[in-house]
Amino acid sequence: MPENSAPDPSPRTLSPVPLSAVRVAAYVVAVAAGGWFLLGELTVLFRPLLFAVLSTYTLMPVYLRLRKHLPTSAAVGVLSVAVTAVFAAVAVSVTASALTLSENESVWRKRAMERVREVSDWAHGFSVVGPVPPGQRPTEEVFAERVTSALVEQLRAVAIGLPEIFAGVLYLLFLLVESARFPERVRRGYAPERAADILTVFAQINTSIIAYLRAKVVSSLWLAVPVGVVLVVFGVPFALLWAALTFVCNFIPYLGSVVAYTLPMLFATVEFGFTPQLAVVAGAVFAVHLLGAAVVEPLILGRAVGLSPLVILASLSVWGILWGIPGMFLAVPLTVVLKIVFEHLPATRPVAQLLSDG
Repeated sequence: MPENSAPDPSPRTLSPVPLSAVRVAAYVVAVAAGGWFLLGELTVLFRPLLFAVLSTYTLMPVYLRLRKHLPTSAAVGVLSVAVTAVFAAVAVSVTASALTLSENESVWRKRAMERVREVSDWAHGFSVVGPVPPGQRPTEEVFAERVTSALVEQLRAVAIGLPEIFAGVLYLLFLLVESARFPERVRRGYAPERAADILTVFAQINTSIIAYLRAKVVSSLWLAVPVGVVLVVFGVPFALLWAALTFVCNFIPYLGSVVAYTLPMLFATVEFGFTPQLAVVAGAVFAVHLLGAAVVEPLILGRAVGLSPLVILASLSVWGILWGIPGMFLAVPLTVVLKIVFEHLPATRPVAQLLSDG
């Protein structure tokens, strides 16, 4: 065998990573860490602003139609009155529900204790209480108190967050006024080719977000209205509040439907007990949710999002950790915007492909 055909005994080494790639990775980590810190510290500023941006996308078609028949100031005025009325009605409903639940917290606690005892008796003598030491409260009493207190605190938190919502409405009005001036300002500030690229990116973002939000609003209404009708007909407490919660939670993929179904059913269980009426209400509401998830939402929403399910779950986790429930509400639209921006940058196009569904 020729000498030059002998295997090379020296170990093979990996080619070094280019310095530019290391530098880009360091920049990405630094920007991500700084952005996380700023978003957490400036929550009161950024969260209502982002809600206002999404609301602007939702109302933009209506605003453009009004501007065909009315001056800009009149169109903004009409939308201001309508949006303020809607948010005021929601605020009054949430506040009234929170006050009612707070005033009757002891009553709901007693009813919850009764339901826990019924479950214990039904389970063939199994008791969640066991022998109670002297001076210690029964377990079902502690459990019922914690559950009712948690629900009251959640409603109070929503009521306390209402000023932030009104701040978002204020941002919304200014965004509607500025939306008509934005393209001209971009053309004045950049070279023609650069301005065209920027406006193209914004046009695609606008198209995708408007399509997603419009479809989501319609599908959420198709879900929330029947749920509200069922709850009102059967006399479930705070039926209008649960219908509004169903509408909002439908914007949170996967987890929202669980919350929107569980909370009203807990109150229905406390109110009616384990009766045929509860079974009918639970079955009817579950059928509405199932019909919406299996038929209505795919028919209306289609592939408007264009994100991988794994990416959606990851975005829900990240934004949920950062901003809680409001962050989960914003997760999908913000990720769609990020994906569109990545598609227009040569260095990040592979990342956009990883985020896409397909």
